[in-house]
Amino acid sequence: MLRLFSTAAILLAGLSLFECKPARSSLAVNQVPNYNPQSPDHILFLNFRITGAVSGKEEVQLVSASAGDGRMKDIARPVHSPYQIKAIPRFKTGAAGREMAFEHPLFRNAEVSDPEGHIRHVDVTAREGNLLIRLQQQPGLNQLELFSVSPGNGTVKIYTLDLN
Repeated sequence: MLRLFSTAAILLAGLSLFECKPARSSLAVNQVPNYNPQSPDHILFLNFRITGAVSGKEEVQLVSASAGDGRMKDIARPVHSPYQIKAIPRFKTGAAGREMAFEHPLFRNAEVSDPEGHIRHVDVTAREGNLLIRLQQQPGLNQLELFSVSPGNGTVKIYTLDLN
């Protein structure tokens, strides 16, 4: 009986670890549409589909990727919502790039007007959403990690994109 219980406990622990593992995929940057090998600077446009619930159990899928020539301007839109997606570029040296914050596509705060014309904020949830990330291609860049941030669960890694 004890042996059966310990086997079941190990099996359940293994299954729970399997469910929490963040998704991972890879992208060959030089094969992305519009990639120009003669250009010294590239911007990657990465479109992700995010499904599930805002709890660190989101599923992320890279839907499309394209490239453009040039350098990005240092413009970042502030994110005021506590529900966010954070993207962190990683380099071969182990260094982390500049963290980027985006409004969570599954949980948004929208302004709506009531019949009297007053504007108020409401929370809008969805089961599926898209996230577009613009990323400057830099020497040594080999990963992009996505994290789900929510007040109840903190910061949870949900996806890794290997760039090669």
